[in-house]
Amino acid sequence: MTTSNNNHGNFFYSGIAALAVVAPIGLVCAAGILPEGLQRGDFIVSSFGAVLNVLATALFLRAAYTLGFSKALKTAASERNYSASA
Repeated sequence: MTTSNNNHGNFFYSGIAALAVVAPIGLVCAAGILPEGLQRGDFIVSSFGAVLNVLATALFLRAAYTLGFSKALKTAASERNYSASA
C-alpha cells in the first residue's frame, strides 16, 4: 500500500531518514574491506562523525528556515492589519 501526496516537506524528512539509515550501512560495508587495525577504527569514527554532522546541520537549517518563514508571515500579517486599519 502506497500513499502519495504533494506535501514536499515530507520529502525532506524522508531524505534525512534515508541518509540516517543508509550511510551507516555503507560505512560498515566500506570498513569491512579495510584490514583490522587503527586505520579502520579511525575511518569508522570519523565517518560516523561526518554523517552525524551532516544530519545535525540539515535539521538545524530546516528548523531555522521554518522559524524564519513563520516569523516573516507574522510580520507580513501584522503590517497588513496595520495598513488596513490606517
